[in-house]
Amino acid sequence: MNTSAKTPSQLADEASKTANEAIDATRAYAQNAVNAAGEKVRDLRRDAEPAVEQIAARVQQAVQRGLDAASHTSARAQRRLEKAADVTGRYISDQPVRSVLVAAAAGAAITALIVLASRRRDDY
Repeated sequence: MNTSAKTPSQLADEASKTANEAIDATRAYAQNAVNAAGEKVRDLRRDAEPAVEQIAARVQQAVQRGLDAASHTSARAQRRLEKAADVTGRYISDQPVRSVLVAAAAGAAITALIVLASRRRDDY
């Protein structure tokens, strides 16, 4: 059996990890944007008239709404990934033989693709 083939559970775990990393990166990026906007607002307040303060407040609100939306979307994506991992785990425990056969078929398909790709490379 191909030991390099990953199980659906491992793939789900990797997808979940990748999603969490993307969520963390998105949050960090959004927080940096909020911080940068806050610094810009402070600079504008020192130099500008009250109308600019109103515009800056609106910009901050828009950025915060975007941050909230990104957080909501990332949390929803994480819940979906967790649900997929749970469904995959239940399927594997409910259908262990079928799961092994699916993993073996996937491993065979990946191996066939690698063999074909290496043959094409050798032909050039």
